[in-house]
Amino acid sequence: MTVQDLPPQFNQLLNQLIDNQLSDVEFEELEQCLSENPEARQIYFDYLDINSGIQENNVDRLKQLDQIVTANSTQNISVSQQAEGKRRGNQSPLFGYFSAAAASVALLISAHWFLTGHMIGIEPPQPQPEQIIVEVPVEVSAKNIPYVATLSRATDCKWGGENPPQFSGQRLLSKELFLERGVAEFRFDNGVRLVLEGPTKINIESANCATIASGSVVLHGYESSPEFELITPQASFFDIGTEYGTKVEEDGSTELHVFQGAVRVEPEMKLVEISAPLIVGEGKARHINQKVNEEIELKSDDFKHEVPGKPKELRVVRDEVIAYDSFHPLTISDPKEFSEWRRSGFGWTTHWRNRVDSLKPASGNSIPEETLLPDLLSPNQMGCVELERGKIAWRTLEKPLRLDTDAIYYISFFIQKSVKQQSSSHQYGNLSLMSEGQPENENRILFGINSNSYPTLQLKGQNEEIAPALLHDQPYFFVGKIVASENSSDQVFLRAFSKEETIPNQEPLVWTCRSTPFDESTTYDLIRIHAGKSSQYRFDELRIGTSWESVVDFHDPDDMGEE
Repeated sequence: MTVQDLPPQFNQLLNQLIDNQLSDVEFEELEQCLSENPEARQIYFDYLDINSGIQENNVDRLKQLDQIVTANSTQNISVSQQAEGKRRGNQSPLFGYFSAAAASVALLISAHWFLTGHMIGIEPPQPQPEQIIVEVPVEVSAKNIPYVATLSRATDCKWGGENPPQFSGQRLLSKELFLERGVAEFRFDNGVRLVLEGPTKINIESANCATIASGSVVLHGYESSPEFELITPQASFFDIGTEYGTKVEEDGSTELHVFQGAVRVEPEMKLVEISAPLIVGEGKARHINQKVNEEIELKSDDFKHEVPGKPKELRVVRDEVIAYDSFHPLTISDPKEFSEWRRSGFGWTTHWRNRVDSLKPASGNSIPEETLLPDLLSPNQMGCVELERGKIAWRTLEKPLRLDTDAIYYISFFIQKSVKQQSSSHQYGNLSLMSEGQPENENRILFGINSNSYPTLQLKGQNEEIAPALLHDQPYFFVGKIVASENSSDQVFLRAFSKEETIPNQEPLVWTCRSTPFDESTTYDLIRIHAGKSSQYRFDELRIGTSWESVVDFHDPDDMGEE
């Protein structure tokens, strides 16, 4: 039906509706026209668009018509979809009309609200007794906040705020921190380092952005990282592979001192008149506040560029060691491979055994006069153990590693792979943390080498295998880091060092394998070493501790208490 085919009385009825001159019989006649004719409904809504000044006493009748039009619209759309077979991308011929109709209804209701102060069909609010509204803050779970940085070092620090960092090596969430005094270094996951001197207030926005409300900060850029934005009250600074310092006073006044490279500066336009971003080069400094943006004298000595301090005393490092095993036999038997290696070290409640539910000694060959340690520091560190053809050794920790609390753990060991068969499978070797209550549970943390000779980190459904392949018959030094948190996510790292690499005094920025954050509350009290049935592996110098230094210092722990 076309517009020309509409009943001749339709236009007259519609005009009478607008003029509020319809009788009940005529109103029913208009209802029927709208119900039966899409073209009539289109004209009806066009009239409403033009004549939006609806009179008060027409509201009820228009509501009745709206119900009719809405009901018919839904019915027609359903029929159209069935006719088209509900094919994606095809719409009912009336789709555009109904969109316009819906907009017209909204216009009608909006116009009525504008004239009367309340919506159609909704009574205006009545005066109510005065109420006291208490706003309850919505608490965001810390588990939903990502890790973006690490507190790598701290000296004489006192932290304010509700959730201050607790120890060096701790992973940091995206949140606000207040260093009341002392010096601390944050290492962001992208490689950028921030050295803070208290009192400093900082908000970690993301892995590429931080806001300084007040205090003193030195930024060390990292050439491979994306541009890092440091926001101050007066300007935003963007490093260009550089080192610079900034001081922010309580009133927001900001100084920028560029020590190396260059910094792109974007001042707050409302505060400082400037036509384009500045590039401040090496050896230059600027003072920015609400009135000026001026060059000042560079003062490098006013900043803490690094965290001061000296290496820990050996007895302190020794106290941070939880467990140790050199696999050194107390006596060398004949033949040597049967020398007793299963009871060496400290921090254990059992010897090495062949099954988790047995006290039978583990199978393994002692190599008492060889070591994987590159620089021998003590005769007590001679010796390593060799497992092959599917052999497993279990040992129970005296002090378990708990993931249900805020803590940080490090584990290190030497590992060397020798292929005994030509098979390409079952050539893996590894060390795992497991739970004695659930020894077969998959919630283990595994550090090792897979059949393709790649360094491997496995835990809770994650399997990180990183190329290139490690060499056979070459010792590698593995260091694992486990970040445990009571209220936030946990995370695990692995770094594999070759014998040619220098082991750093502080934990590295780059890790070989890095897990994604996960939630776990397991208590790990078992250590398991394992060689695949087609392989042969040597293990040596196993350390577990609470600091990086405690697992990378190769002194014999028995000698570390003697200064």
